[in-house]
Amino acid sequence: MWLLVSGALIVLGVALFALQPGPPEPECATDPNATSGFTDPEQDCPIAIDSFNDRREYETSPKLFWIVGVGVAVVGVIVGGVAMFRRPHRE
Repeated sequence: MWLLVSGALIVLGVALFALQPGPPEPECATDPNATSGFTDPEQDCPIAIDSFNDRREYETSPKLFWIVGVGVAVVGVIVGGVAMFRRPHRE
């Protein structure tokens, strides 16, 4: 039973990596004076300052789903290790 719990925790931890939302899409600047100095190669336009700041904030912020996913997967590995090496108690 504990090995099933361990497997479920590991799968849940790995699944949390896929659930992490991606970065915001860059938006083109409508005002030529309010650009970030970078261009979006897909849209071939200058990126707005606010859009660039949102993307930079996403890239530098901690990824909570990844942190929780690693924690849950580690707990699953620990539970599995304990379940495999624990001897059953006999009365």
